[in-house]
Amino acid sequence: MNIPRKTFIAAALSACAAIAATSASAQSTDGYHSIQVFPVVVDSASFTQRFVFRNPDPDNAITVNASFYPGTGTAQTTPTTCPAFSIPADGQREFTSLRSLCPGMVAGNTFGYLYTNDADPTNKPFAAFSRVSNSAGAGFSVEAFPAHTFTSADAVVTGLRRLAASGATPAFQTNCFIGNLHDVTAPATPTTTEVFYTLYDSNNAQVGSTTSVMLTPGKLTRLLDVFTTAGAPAGNYDNVRVKFEEVGPDEPGLMTYCTVQDNTSFGADFRIGKQEQGFSTPYSSIGAQDDSVSRDSVAFQDLFLSGDVSPRQFDIPAGAFSNTHVIYFRHPDRIQCELVNPATDVRLTPDDSLEMRLLDGQGNLVAGGNNVIGFSEIYLGDKTDRNFGANGRYSIEVESSGAGLNVNQLRNYGIHCQSGSGHSVADIVRYHEPVTRF
Repeated sequence: MNIPRKTFIAAALSACAAIAATSASAQSTDGYHSIQVFPVVVDSASFTQRFVFRNPDPDNAITVNASFYPGTGTAQTTPTTCPAFSIPADGQREFTSLRSLCPGMVAGNTFGYLYTNDADPTNKPFAAFSRVSNSAGAGFSVEAFPAHTFTSADAVVTGLRRLAASGATPAFQTNCFIGNLHDVTAPATPTTTEVFYTLYDSNNAQVGSTTSVMLTPGKLTRLLDVFTTAGAPAGNYDNVRVKFEEVGPDEPGLMTYCTVQDNTSFGADFRIGKQEQGFSTPYSSIGAQDDSVSRDSVAFQDLFLSGDVSPRQFDIPAGAFSNTHVIYFRHPDRIQCELVNPATDVRLTPDDSLEMRLLDGQGNLVAGGNNVIGFSEIYLGDKTDRNFGANGRYSIEVESSGAGLNVNQLRNYGIHCQSGSGHSVADIVRYHEPVTRF
């Protein structure tokens, strides 16, 4: 089975003294978290950044800690702990600049990333937003992202350009950044991470050479004109993508992003990138490095619990027994699941004497049934169709079919599921029950 790995993609930011822009980044609507990271913040003679922090708690204020981690080559050379601040109940707190939020920074132009977290003894999620602007008011939005979304999944930023000026059209330049989120519980000797980056044109041909950057935790490096740093031949490039790949066993939290700027007004766009391929415990191909949102998973054993000699294998004893698994899907979505041979990942046959069905959180049959070993892609329904509109739990029941050649033998199986928006691993909640239900 192919097990990919690497980095969460982030996306677009402009040159050190020219961090300007016009368009906003994409951010999940699930925006309230107790640890929030701005992957890029800036304070310079040309550009300022305004911040807004929102507290949804109607009864209690939130205290927030903040730390600034500078990019390499800027006036600020070491991290700065910023003063803690309070967000009133059901209110917001605004800062007119990075320097007003972190007054201890040294003088001069600087950029980096900002780490903020709830400082209260219980979790109090908050949301945060910022706007970068030049003196003319042109700029771009950077929302805060929860720290958990920065992983070592393979990351890709698309739409990169390097174009010479032509008539009234300005020259375009692409700058990319690679950051390694700091360790809150830092080891005595920080682990250095190597991150490769490669450019590909719209025909999937490599542009230049695969190049790498070495990063310790808490470091952010700028690739000024990424076409030049990647050794691309001279000339114009349009609609190019860059792929970031982390190597090594440590799987740190990586931030990667780029900006496409025009070199006349220094306008740019910030595009947070997308996790394209993530390494997960059971198996994940396309999507995030997150066991709860696998797009393609195969599970053949349960979670290894305290006191277990080994994880429980997915199997049905000889005779009429059943197992029940719990799995989360996110509707509306299209999904499919099947029972497979855990050694080969090939779908079982009727001779294996098993059957399966999928039920929603209210016990309604979604797919499967008598003598069904797997079902093709189905639509889970519109938002109003299930679970009162909330993404939630489903169950997969696996039992003896009472037919086939192996009904009187122990039958091992794996559960292979695919989804468009992600699902969890199908852990067992009822095991080896001496009953069949359908």
